[in-house]
Amino acid sequence: MRAMLAFLLLSTGLTSLADEAWVVVTLDRIEFAGNLVEWPRFKGNPINFVAVVATGNTHRKLAWPAAGWYTIADEGAELVQETESIPLFALPASEMGDRLGIAIQFLGNTEFDWDHRYIPEVLADLEGTLRRRLAAPIPALAGAGDTGAGGAAEAYRHYAVFVPYIRTFGPDAWAGNDVHTYTAQVMSEHDVIRFRYSIRRVFLPEGLRARVRLEGVKTVENVDSLNGEIFVISRTISGFIPTGRPIQHILRIPASGHYSMGDGDEKILSAVLFEGEVRPFLYVEVMVWDEDNPEIKDQHDLLGGFFGLWLPWRLSNLPGGAKRLVVPKSTPDGEVLIHLRLELLG
Repeated sequence: MRAMLAFLLLSTGLTSLADEAWVVVTLDRIEFAGNLVEWPRFKGNPINFVAVVATGNTHRKLAWPAAGWYTIADEGAELVQETESIPLFALPASEMGDRLGIAIQFLGNTEFDWDHRYIPEVLADLEGTLRRRLAAPIPALAGAGDTGAGGAAEAYRHYAVFVPYIRTFGPDAWAGNDVHTYTAQVMSEHDVIRFRYSIRRVFLPEGLRARVRLEGVKTVENVDSLNGEIFVISRTISGFIPTGRPIQHILRIPASGHYSMGDGDEKILSAVLFEGEVRPFLYVEVMVWDEDNPEIKDQHDLLGGFFGLWLPWRLSNLPGGAKRLVVPKSTPDGEVLIHLRLELLG
């Protein structure tokens, strides 16, 4: 009842005195156009990014995806769609400084950096660049001329680097109950990424708890001549720790090995990906992989990835307190159906 009351107050522009206001930044849509990988032609273009969003002395840092990369076709398409979002920042509104800085560095993973070995260096370099921008006396706009290369110059050799996107905002960007949405694009030598992000206030009802369960996956097409060696990597995020890293839980399903699955096969699961308090959001990332050669672990093909973000009012208004989702996803390496169940607790 309290959660529903909070939702009704929000929908009429009012807030409960007991609800706490947070400022949240989300990346809501990503599109790619280009051709990062010349060979092999049948493979997709591997993309990932790092982001640093900061205010005052508070920095929030994220690398996406949790493991590997996201592959996308040469002709370009959506990486993150209209119904999905990725959280970049969350902080109580009372702790916001006088400026908010957003820095995003997209990377074309042309050397197939399987384990993200260079990502920490790139992330640290981007953080240093943003700190310098926020320390500048005059607010900066989009950093089209900023290469971001500093201490991580060696790491950048391993990627096709897009121009860093850096922008700062004043308090008007998070004042009131309006959602402030911005669009931008960045380029590498030949390729373009277009994206959209939002800055908004989120009001937290007390005691909002939820559970997310992965109920199964179906390999519609795995682009293998025989059965695929299928496994799942999931990540849930429910906020950030004081040092800026996300509060995250990463799970491999199965814990070791793989499921042998051909086209049209379905694996029934009952894996709890998240259970706890939603404060200030709930993000669920599910990526389904085909391990081409398990003996030597030489290559992983991404068959599909889901990136769902639930802000508190969406969960508060969940019809019947539970919902099943069947999410179709595909990449140049295959197509899958992801079965999820989302439910409120208590």
